[in-house]
Amino acid sequence: MRPLARPLSFSESFRGYLTYLNRALKANFAYKASTLIGLFTAALTYGVTVLVWNHVYSQNGSSLSLPRREMFAYLALAFCLNYALSINIDQRVGQRIRLGLIATDLLKPLDFQLSQAVQALSDSLFNGFVGLGILAVVFYFLGGQVLPKGPQALGLFIVSLFLAFLVQYSIVFLFIQGAFYTYSGYGIFASRISLHQTFSGLSAPLTLYPPVLLAVGRWLPFQHVIFTPVSIYLGRVEGAAALQLLGEQALWGIGLYAAGHFVMRKALGQLEIQGG
Repeated sequence: MRPLARPLSFSESFRGYLTYLNRALKANFAYKASTLIGLFTAALTYGVTVLVWNHVYSQNGSSLSLPRREMFAYLALAFCLNYALSINIDQRVGQRIRLGLIATDLLKPLDFQLSQAVQALSDSLFNGFVGLGILAVVFYFLGGQVLPKGPQALGLFIVSLFLAFLVQYSIVFLFIQGAFYTYSGYGIFASRISLHQTFSGLSAPLTLYPPVLLAVGRWLPFQHVIFTPVSIYLGRVEGAAALQLLGEQALWGIGLYAAGHFVMRKALGQLEIQGG
């Protein structure tokens, strides 16, 4: 499907995306109840993870390679980062596909993939603001354990954070394309969430995984959403190794974004609007 309006100039497109970002941010602030419920659910999940690891350390703490305080600092940072990078475009787009409303989105002069990235960015900016408040509370309990290893680690982390967003968005957008074929993305989206929770390093550093799971995780992009940026932030990866991870993040992000664009063009070729 092609937009009916004339192509926009660069300045018009830029203003359009800024307006889209502004409206998306306002929408996030408007739905306070939904935000609180989501935060409570995420906190409950994190609380269970902390209780499990606390029990593990109480029983077998001496056999683990990562000290208790470092583990809980990692888990706290992983939780805050995961919350900041939680984007809901798959649910929104999936619903619009089911209802046939996706046609109006595709007819707009703005690029669909980029406009969804702007929507995802608004989610991350809003959630990141909340995540900083959570991190401040965690700092009260864990102190300097949750601070970056140093200025260099912080600088590399900022770059890694941007790339983590690119990887996360590109993964989500690629999974969205399955909804164009099935018209119901529940199973597809649930699979993506399961893979993310397993291989992103959300519940534990990948280095603590069994060899088989670690090998699988190393070949998947999910590690670059949580495990890579947190490891750089804490200084567990430095120098050339950190730069190599940033390069891998960039390759995954760009490659997945391009793959999403290619698959979307194929998906739209067979799209039938329900009810039409």
